[in-house]
Amino acid sequence: MQDTPADQTEAATSDLIQGRLRALFAASPPGRPPYTEHEVAVALTEAGHKITANGIRHLLKAERVNPKASTIRGLAEFFNVPVGYLLGGSEQPEEPDPRVRVMTRSIGKLSPAAQDGLQVIIDNLLRVEEAARAGDQLTFTAPQNTDQPPNELGPENR
Repeated sequence: MQDTPADQTEAATSDLIQGRLRALFAASPPGRPPYTEHEVAVALTEAGHKITANGIRHLLKAERVNPKASTIRGLAEFFNVPVGYLLGGSEQPEEPDPRVRVMTRSIGKLSPAAQDGLQVIIDNLLRVEEAARAGDQLTFTAPQNTDQPPNELGPENR
């Protein structure tokens, strides 16, 4: 029996969703292992999108998938991508913040050595913030926005 055009469309959509989900699972931050089915299922359930690790595994490996809209929304929120990315509406996930786009363009203009140095800085900042969230002693304080250059003393300190 031949597939109908609707069957072919469903299969293509299923393949697209699975391919993009697999890419998102594998694209973890540097120094972090890929996301696990259990980890994503717990996070989605905590956010109100009830799903099990077996449900996530099915989405990644079944011959054909047809996830609920709420599951697609939950996955998009977890991976911080637009829902349309998972459904094929856009080729690449968009950065969630315009500042990220500006930083990404700026980083591309740096030398390879400067990019490597920046990667080390980012990795260290991520570790500090993760430790702070976990309640460890390490903390990160963003610089205060002042009208004075950082190495000058104000009149009250001269």
